[in-house]
Amino acid sequence: MTRRDANWLIARAAATAGAASFLAPWLAANESHRHTVAPPDPHDWNSYRPKFFSAEEFQWLDAFTAILIPTDDTPGAREAKVASFIDFVVNAAAEFAPEVQGHWRDAMSWLRSAGFGTLAAEQQLALVTAAGAPEFDHTATHPGFAAYQLIKELTVRAFYTSRVGLVDVLEYQGIAYLTAFPACTHPEHHSV
Repeated sequence: MTRRDANWLIARAAATAGAASFLAPWLAANESHRHTVAPPDPHDWNSYRPKFFSAEEFQWLDAFTAILIPTDDTPGAREAKVASFIDFVVNAAAEFAPEVQGHWRDAMSWLRSAGFGTLAAEQQLALVTAAGAPEFDHTATHPGFAAYQLIKELTVRAFYTSRVGLVDVLEYQGIAYLTAFPACTHPEHHSV
């Protein structure tokens, strides 16, 4: 899946019949946006139930995305509810690109065959690292590389388009402009 494919997939998912109920909380939050502070996320993500993935696969996806974008001094994929977003997009793909669901079924089959759900956290990390090795070493191969790429691409898109990724991590403050341009206060930058 390329970046363009991921963007197309997300855009098409937003236009599906089920998108309104999934995206309504974000739309309502935008109505009170004051351009200086990001609105709170009003959605109760703890009650989200997957529509495409089984409960077990959803747990695997959540663990996999948390390995890709872990929580450290900033929020990670879990806080951004990336697995929920991916489930929404993949479920919505049935209306316009059913082959996408086939790719995700293949990815979940690979996770199942690798025993991902039964592994300890350190072993899951090692498996994800090994599956992603061909990304950094073009001579390396791994049977899970296609699944790794698929999950990683949509994880990155989901995270950096979420409120957590965009506002809390990247510190995006909306369309804002500076009313003044303060000069640099470092004396060493004042000489030409």
